[in-house]
Amino acid sequence: MSVSSASAVHERTTSRWLQLLFGFIAMMSISSPQYVWTVFVEPFRQSFGADTTLAALQFTPSLLIILQTFFSPFQAYLVERFGPRALISLGALMSGLCWVLSSQATNIYMLYVTYGIIGGFGTGIVYVGIIGLMVRWFPDRRGLATGVAAAGYGFGAFFTSIPITGMVASSGHVRTLVVWGIAQAVVGVIAALNLRTPPEGYLPASYDPEIARTELQSRRSYTTHEMLGNPIFYLLFVMMTMMSTGGFPNLRRGDGAGLVADALARHQRPHPSVFRLDLRPYRPGEHHGARLLSRGRGDPGAVLFPR
Repeated sequence: MSVSSASAVHERTTSRWLQLLFGFIAMMSISSPQYVWTVFVEPFRQSFGADTTLAALQFTPSLLIILQTFFSPFQAYLVERFGPRALISLGALMSGLCWVLSSQATNIYMLYVTYGIIGGFGTGIVYVGIIGLMVRWFPDRRGLATGVAAAGYGFGAFFTSIPITGMVASSGHVRTLVVWGIAQAVVGVIAALNLRTPPEGYLPASYDPEIARTELQSRRSYTTHEMLGNPIFYLLFVMMTMMSTGGFPNLRRGDGAGLVADALARHQRPHPSVFRLDLRPYRPGEHHGARLLSRGRGDPGAVLFPR
C-alpha cells in the first residue's frame, strides 16, 4: 500500500465516529413529523372546520408511517443507486418541507399529500440511508452504530416537543410549521452533506475479527429471494408489527406526548418543591397518564391531563 493510500484509509478510519455523529443529527432532524404530530391535531381540526373528523386527521400519521416503513426496500434502492449523501440530503429536505407545505393546507387531502406522503418518503429515505451507511462504517460494531443512529430518531423530539408546543400556543400552528420545518431541513441537510461513503471493502484500523464475529449473525448476506424463503424473516416481521401497532397508536392520541409538552409549556412557574407523579389507570372517556401535584402553594394539584 502506498503512503498516500495508507493516509487516506487512516483519515477515513478516524472520521467514522464523526460520521456517526452526523448520522445521529440527521436522524434527530426528521423525528418531529412523527412524534410531535399530536401538538398539531387540534389546530388542524379548527383550521379545517367541524366537518373534518378526528379519525380523518389521524390517518395522516398513519400514512406517514406506512410510506416510511413499507417503502423501505425502494428507498434503500434509491440510496444505493444515487448515493447516500444526495438521497439523505433530499430526504431531510422533504422532511422539513412537509411541515412548510402542510402549513398552507386548507383541507384534509392537502394535509395527506404534504404531511403524510412527502413526509413519509422523506423520513424513510433518511432513516434507511443512515442505518445502511452506519453499518458500512462500523463493520465491527454494527449493533452499536445502528443503535446510536436509531436513538437519534427518537431523541430529536425530546428537544423539540416543548418549544414547538409553546410556539403553537403563542404564534399559531402555521408559523410554527414554517419556522420549525425550515430549521429542521437546514440541520438535516447540513448533517447529510457531511456524510461520506467508506471505500469498498473498508475495514477500520481497530478492526478485530473476534469482535466482528460476535456482532455478525451470518457469514454471508442473503438475497431478497432467500430472505423471503426463510421463516425467521416472517417471525421477525410479525414481532416488529406487533411491537409497532402497540406503540404507535398512543403517539397519535390527543392525550399523548403532545399534551405532556403542552402542559409543561403552560405550567410556567412550577413550585420548586417536590412534585409527585400519580399514574392512574385508563378509563374510557377520560384523559389518562399523569397528575402533577405541587406542595406548598395551597394548590391541591396541577393536572397534566385535565378531565
